Amino acid sequence: MIIPEGENTMPDFPAADWSSLVDLLAVQGHAVLPAALPAASWIALQAEARQLLGQGAFAPARIGRGDSLHRESSVRGDGLCWLEPGLAAGSAYLRWMEGLRLALNRELFLGLDEFEAHYAHYPVGAFYRRHVDRHRDSNARVISSVFYLNAHWREEEGGELLMQDEAGEVLFAQPPRGGTLVLFKSADMPHEVLPATRERWSIAGWFRTRS
Repeated sequence: MIIPEGENTMPDFPAADWSSLVDLLAVQGHAVLPAALPAASWIALQAEARQLLGQGAFAPARIGRGDSLHRESSVRGDGLCWLEPGLAAGSAYLRWMEGLRLALNRELFLGLDEFEAHYAHYPVGAFYRRHVDRHRDSNARVISSVFYLNAHWREEEGGELLMQDEAGEVLFAQPPRGGTLVLFKSADMPHEVLPATRERWSIAGWFRTRS
């Protein structure tokens, strides 16, 4: 990671009332919160991600785990950069999501120990085929999150997140509109990212246990 030049701190994002989102997640296994943050907050996140991309801090996303980790362009075409404490906007986002981790543990008793996340950049036409987020050899990932950073997104531009059930039936298609937060269970919610006619930005994250 390359640390952006200049001031590397910024005020915390506005605190959220997570109760309705947590309730939805408990009932249906997924939840969507539009306008989860003010536009100024997610625009700052996108600006930081763009700066990191320009500095060469993004790496091609890979699939697999451990020794089997490899690049497979027929499966996914995005690039990523992990959020770390040295990033101004990224750190503010991690602190904001810490409030959600505490709410999930308090309301659902999930025993979540940590949250990890990375910026994701999908060039025009890039996609991610159907998959689940929990690795076969680890149950650490419990709840997945996607937060979108795209301004003025139009439906005809594509790029939807297709959420499915275990039988492959589509539950909903979420356009990547800026400020929208999506949560879902990591183990049993197959999903895919459709190609788009413009580049798209997001933050993918996982609430994890240490098991």
